[in-house]
Amino acid sequence: MTEIALTSDQNNYRAVQRKLHIFTQAMDAASSELSVVVRRMYQHAKTVSATADQLGDADGDEKYVDLTNLVAQALTEAAVATARTRNAAMEAAEASKAARESHRNKYAALDDVRTTRTTKTPKPGFWAY
Repeated sequence: MTEIALTSDQNNYRAVQRKLHIFTQAMDAASSELSVVVRRMYQHAKTVSATADQLGDADGDEKYVDLTNLVAQALTEAAVATARTRNAAMEAAEASKAARESHRNKYAALDDVRTTRTTKTPKPGFWAY
């Protein structure tokens, strides 16, 4: 899984773009991995439910049939909660992509001017009285 960008004091244009890119990659990776988890949880819930049915058909103790059905229900509920988390990760990735694009639209030209000029510029506060 991709590591999330560490916070640093670098907040120039390229550093912000890099942080947003790394965050987007992390959220995309998380949502992909969570999709696999959700699919497996639903499969396991279906298997456990079938096991409970087979146990009931075999005249197993009703207590164990009920407990097995509770496990299937818990797995289904966990899958639903995990799917919500996956959706949140997907939304965060999309928001990060939008933020990166907005940041690029606002500041790319300024960064290009600042990084390509050959003359020195005054330090911040130079013109302050």
